[in-house]
Amino acid sequence: MSTLQVLPPAEPENGLRRNLKKRHLLMISLGGTIGTGLFIGIAEPLNSVGPAGTLLAYLFAGAIMLATMMCLGELSCAFPHSGSFQHYALMFLPNPIWSYIIGWLYWLSWVFSLAADLTAAGFIAHQFFPAIPIHFYCLIILVVLTLINLCSAKSFGECEYWLSALKVFAIVLFIVAGGVMIFSLSGDANWHPTLKSDGLWFPNGWEQILVCMTIVIYSFQGVELVGSAAGETESPHSVLPKVIQGIGLRIILFYGLAIAVLALVYPHGKVPDGNSPFVWVFSHVGIPGADVLMQLVIFSAAVSAANSAIYASSRMLWSMAGSRFAPARFGKLSGSGVPVNAILLTVLLALVSMLTRYIPAQQFYLYLIASTGQVGCLAWIVIGWCQFRFRQAVNRGVYPASLVSYRSLLFPWLAWFVIITNIAIIIGTWFSGQGGLIMLIELVLMGIIVVSWFYLKPTV
Repeated sequence: MSTLQVLPPAEPENGLRRNLKKRHLLMISLGGTIGTGLFIGIAEPLNSVGPAGTLLAYLFAGAIMLATMMCLGELSCAFPHSGSFQHYALMFLPNPIWSYIIGWLYWLSWVFSLAADLTAAGFIAHQFFPAIPIHFYCLIILVVLTLINLCSAKSFGECEYWLSALKVFAIVLFIVAGGVMIFSLSGDANWHPTLKSDGLWFPNGWEQILVCMTIVIYSFQGVELVGSAAGETESPHSVLPKVIQGIGLRIILFYGLAIAVLALVYPHGKVPDGNSPFVWVFSHVGIPGADVLMQLVIFSAAVSAANSAIYASSRMLWSMAGSRFAPARFGKLSGSGVPVNAILLTVLLALVSMLTRYIPAQQFYLYLIASTGQVGCLAWIVIGWCQFRFRQAVNRGVYPASLVSYRSLLFPWLAWFVIITNIAIIIGTWFSGQGGLIMLIELVLMGIIVVSWFYLKPTV
C-alpha cells in the first residue's frame, strides 16, 4: 500500500512536551557525534588502515554524515516528530513494513550502543579504581542515567548540554596541545611524522578503508538524534535550520584536525588495548596530569553517549507504540511527559553490558559498535530515501512547497549519495574479519522482525 499520508506535522497536545531549547539542540547535535567511537574506537582503524587511510576514512564518513543531516533537516523542519525517520518511513516509503523493520532494528541498535558505551565508561573507571569490577561500574552509571531520563526531557537536555560542552572543549584542547607538540617536534631532526612513513598510505590495501568504515561511521552516528529531539524542542521550525547550518562542517573540522594530529604523531602498529590514542598523545605532550584529564573527558563522553542512547531508544519505542508497531503500554507518558515504560525496557535490555564479567571489555566493545554501526547505516539509507520521496511528493503537488522551510542541496543527488555510500559500507563490512558473523546476526534479526510483522499483523 502507498503510505504518502498527510500526517500531523507535530505531536498532539497530550504528547511529549517541548522542553528542549535551542542551546540544548545545538550542543546535542555537536556533541552527540563526539563519543567513544572517536576517542576509543579510532585505535582500530589507525592500526588496520594506517594514519593516512584513517584520515581519509573519517573525512569521507563526515561527508556522508553532513549529507544525511541535510536530508534529515529538511524532513524534521517539515514534520518535527520524536519518532524521526521511523515516522517518516511510515509516511513516505511504499509499505509500512519498512517503518516497522527500521524502527525495531534501530531501537535494538541503541540498546547495544548503550551497552557499548556503558562498557567503555566502566572500563575507564576500572583503570582508576581497579578493585571494583567493570560490570559493577556499568550498573551504577546505568542507574544514575535512568533516573535522569525519568525526570523529564529537560533534565536529559541539561545533562547532555554540559557533557557535550566538556567534549567539545576537550577536542579543542587536544588540537591545540597536538599542534604545540608537532611544532616542538618539528625542530628535532630525528623526528619523522608517522604519516610520512613508507607504506603507511594504504599498508593493507586501499580496500581496507571500506572494510573499517562501519567502525568509522559509528563515530558520526548519533547526529540523527537531532531528528528525535526536534519533536521536543521549542519552535523547531525556526530553530532547526539555524542548528543545521554549519554544524556538520564544524563536526568535520573537529574530527579532521584531531585525526590529523594523530596521523602525524601516533605510532603506527600500536595494537589496540582499550586505551585511547588521545590519552597517549596527552601523556607525551608534556602537560602534567593531561593524560588523566583526557581519561576523565573520555569517561564523560561515554556517559554522554549512554545518556543519548537511553533518550533515543525510548523515543523510538514510544513512536512505534503510536504507530501500533509496539504494545500501547510503551506509548504511555508520565506526569512529566516522558515515556517511562519505554525507558525501563531499554534499560533492562542494556544490562547485557554485565557480560563484561565474562568477556574482555575491549573485545566486547568492538563487537557491539560494529553491530550497531551497520544498523546506523541502514537508518541513514532510510533518511535519504524518505527525503527523496518527500521532495518528489512536493514536486507533484501532494504537499505545498511552503512546507519545505529548509531545503537540502543538490536534489536528488544528495539523497542518492547517502543511499549508495551506506549500502557500500554495509557490504564492505561483510568482508572484514568478523564480517561473516555480523552479517549472519543481522540477517537473523531482520528475519525475526519480518516474521513478527506477518505474525502480529500490526494495523496502521
